[in-house]
Amino acid sequence: MTNKCPFKIGDKVKFTPSERTKGQYQDIEGMGISIGEVITIADIKDNCYLYSINGKGGWPWSEWKAVK
Repeated sequence: MTNKCPFKIGDKVKFTPSERTKGQYQDIEGMGISIGEVITIADIKDNCYLYSINGKGGWPWSEWKAVK
């Protein structure tokens, strides 16, 4: 796996957290995003954290999969 974010602003991605992340954050949906939710990337912070235009996201790029 690369350490560089493979996504760019405007890409559509689906939130697919790892089992490890699900175990650490047992109420992910209470944090404002649903597992399987698709967003269009509006911002990438620190070359890692993806956000939509309405601020959803904030999870590392490795917790997302590209949507075609």
